[in-house]
Amino acid sequence: MNESPSLSQDSRVAFCLELGKALHGFGTPAHRFEEAMQRVVASLGLEGDFLAHPTAFFAELRSSSGREIFMVRAEPGETNLEKLVRIQALVKEVAEGHLPIEEAAARVRAVVADPPGFGKAAVVASFGLSSAMAARFFGGGWREMLLSAGLGLLIAALGAWTAKRRNLAQVLVLLAATLAGFGGVLMAHLIPHTAAFTITLASIVILLPGLRLTIALREVATGNLVAGSARLTDAGMTLLMLAFGVALGRQVAVQFASAFRESASVALPAWTEWAALLAVPVAYMVLFQARKRDFGWILLASLVSFISARFGAAWLGPELGAGVGAMTLGIVANLFGRWVRLPNQIMVLPGLLLLVPGSIGFRGLAFLTMGETEVGVQTAFRMVFLAVALVMGLSLANALVPPRKGL
Repeated sequence: MNESPSLSQDSRVAFCLELGKALHGFGTPAHRFEEAMQRVVASLGLEGDFLAHPTAFFAELRSSSGREIFMVRAEPGETNLEKLVRIQALVKEVAEGHLPIEEAAARVRAVVADPPGFGKAAVVASFGLSSAMAARFFGGGWREMLLSAGLGLLIAALGAWTAKRRNLAQVLVLLAATLAGFGGVLMAHLIPHTAAFTITLASIVILLPGLRLTIALREVATGNLVAGSARLTDAGMTLLMLAFGVALGRQVAVQFASAFRESASVALPAWTEWAALLAVPVAYMVLFQARKRDFGWILLASLVSFISARFGAAWLGPELGAGVGAMTLGIVANLFGRWVRLPNQIMVLPGLLLLVPGSIGFRGLAFLTMGETEVGVQTAFRMVFLAVALVMGLSLANALVPPRKGL
């Protein structure tokens, strides 16, 4: 079994493996990865099968000269929608015969090597913005929004600092959760009428693995059992580390604020929630490294998922309502992909972030750490049910409006 694309003498095979490593590094889910690679291989006159894992992929490629089997180690990276668009355009040129294979492989490597469109400062700022908007969605007031933004900025700066320090990066989730738990309690103790738990939850909202949980269940539903099970384990461990870190931080903070009591937020007018809905796509554009010209589509996805989920919740309840939101989002995203001929992930991923069940799962674990076992188990079950509703909604959307054949 070969482990390196350079060992193949067929330029088409080498290109497929370079492309596969790039797609894997852009955070492409296993079912999307395998479907895309099958189409690329067929367009090049090859036959092949692919099996994607979260940290590697296997490829069996067959041509008139024989059969080759590869195992390519590829660490999963952050989703980069701008690079995904560039890769799709490149593959289209290859399939139409406008670009030689050797040049295409070199361009794939160049796309991977290019720096992200938004730098570290913009990413840190987007963490703060998303934390502030999340505080509003969680029912917080102006105090919670401002304090969550500040704590979110601090956690994002910590993440940027530990990025190149492997030992610290491995415990970033735990460190961030501890800081969030400590900061939430201390801020609420010092500032009256401030909800500590809202600040804590909003400040780590980007670290919550709700999207990973949804993708994992989607992979399981599409038959990618190994990849889906691995992502489920990863999402579960992340939730456990977050809950443990927050509990630790809160306990340490209580030692400094022995008279601390959880307070309620001062409610804001209803229009502020819509203002937050219009602002949060800016953060999503940066976090997913999308092109600035795609901001309108990200905004549309946010509006579609939020409004349709609200209508669905009023009709069927909150969990099934989220499934209605996912189905509506999937239909709109697939129509978008067919019309604009761009990856439908540009709309699906940002839209799902408003629906994913990470915050519910975190609340469930938080209840468990506080000894409220029955409420914690019920909340955790809601998280799983909500994630299944999202997956079923997306599956129904693909059945009603099949996605465009492409990356």
